[in-house]
Amino acid sequence: MKPYLFLALAVLGIVLVSCSSGNNGSSSSGGTVPASVEGTQGSAYSISVFAQSPGGTLVPDDMVQAGSSVFVIYQDTNVNPDGTLAAGVTSAQAKLLVYDLNGNVQQTLDLPGHPDGMTLFNSSTVWVSSNEDANPIITTVDTSSYALQSYTSDVATLPHGGGLDDLKVINGVVYASASNPTTTTSPSPNLAPYSTDSSGATAEYGVNTGPVLYSVALNSDGTTFHSTPVLISSTPATLLPGNTPVTLNMTDTDSSMLDPAGDLVIDSQQDSELVFVSNLGTSSQSVSVLPMTLYGNPWPLDDTRWSPASGSSFMLVSDTPAQLIYRIDASAASGFPASTAYSSGQGTVLQSDTSTGLMTPLYIGMNNPHGLIFVTQ
Repeated sequence: MKPYLFLALAVLGIVLVSCSSGNNGSSSSGGTVPASVEGTQGSAYSISVFAQSPGGTLVPDDMVQAGSSVFVIYQDTNVNPDGTLAAGVTSAQAKLLVYDLNGNVQQTLDLPGHPDGMTLFNSSTVWVSSNEDANPIITTVDTSSYALQSYTSDVATLPHGGGLDDLKVINGVVYASASNPTTTTSPSPNLAPYSTDSSGATAEYGVNTGPVLYSVALNSDGTTFHSTPVLISSTPATLLPGNTPVTLNMTDTDSSMLDPAGDLVIDSQQDSELVFVSNLGTSSQSVSVLPMTLYGNPWPLDDTRWSPASGSSFMLVSDTPAQLIYRIDASAASGFPASTAYSSGQGTVLQSDTSTGLMTPLYIGMNNPHGLIFVTQ
């Protein structure tokens, strides 16, 4: 995961002209929404604070719902993304907090390293990945007993050169994003055009020829895990929406999600791309790439989630540096539009058109939102 500031102020300056401040100052038991957070859709949505950081150097990131609980990763900012401690720091401790659906803390657990990805493996187990830049760790959490078990990689360095980020489960298999890859400015062979050519990211960040996705399995020794590459960055792909043949180039593999069809979607954050992997792990596996833009500008995203097809739900968004988790509700009686994509990134929460790549802001003025989920009630 990379920090991004480019274009944000200029583009959001355009947005501010049309935004509504009617949701400022909303509050819940978690605290008050900062005055900088502005709604752009009038009364269509309302925002409040679901929870705030326990304090100190802890910042919220990824979230998952497990039954009637919400599990939230809290990174310790004194732990670097490769799991090492910041200069001059002798101790630091990331946390996993478990909340009820009203934002009350049910449990607080210690996590190793710099946690950044999480998934519900089954009804009784959550998996957490730590150290997205190097030295990856997988931790399993029992959702009833809260027992934790951590596993390290069975190889010193993964083939792509970095660590592991987000996790998703498809057909009982855990898939992990291959983050912080080693890139090159002189790929051999050169397979241009690359998916990042149109945005200029190839020239700026180079070309990744290594794995961007692994399947992950726990070894029988009880202490290590094994990673098997299942998607390589230099694979043929289709650039959307025009169906142009390109070579996949993911220089910043980050968050992952499941779309309404059950296919895996991966965000290449600094490339401002969503990568759709259909029929993952089968002989008919295929890859499509959709550039994401806000007012014509490439817009790096973190999490994207689709609203539930039916039922009552609300959205949670973790604004990491602000140490806040926001709750967003749709004001309409029918709730959020069914099976609609929403994204976080660069101070914004957006509705994302996954056919065109065009995005519409719902809220602006956040610090740097990362995690986003829909919670069903």
